[in-house]
Amino acid sequence: MVEITEKEIGDTIKKLAERLNVELMKKTEEQLEEYWHFKWTESVPLEWNIYEFHDALKMYGSFCKKWEEKKNGSCCIVERVRDKYLMPKITEFVKQVQGL
Repeated sequence: MVEITEKEIGDTIKKLAERLNVELMKKTEEQLEEYWHFKWTESVPLEWNIYEFHDALKMYGSFCKKWEEKKNGSCCIVERVRDKYLMPKITEFVKQVQGL
């Protein structure tokens, strides 16, 4: 059996992260939607949907922030990500909650 070293594990993780970053940078603004993974679940309590929405929003925001910084610079990045990507998701979520 071949022994795997910590260096090999570290190198593999770095290569994986680099590959994910390359794939992200190939996306168009419209394709960032592929990173949105929240789905409303009727069969769970509202609190659970809020919890899942929060996690999905944070993850989606991090992908959008990284993409926006690379494509459009870091000036006003917080406002751009909030207004272009996050607020529409929050608005959609609020409509779902209000429809209960």
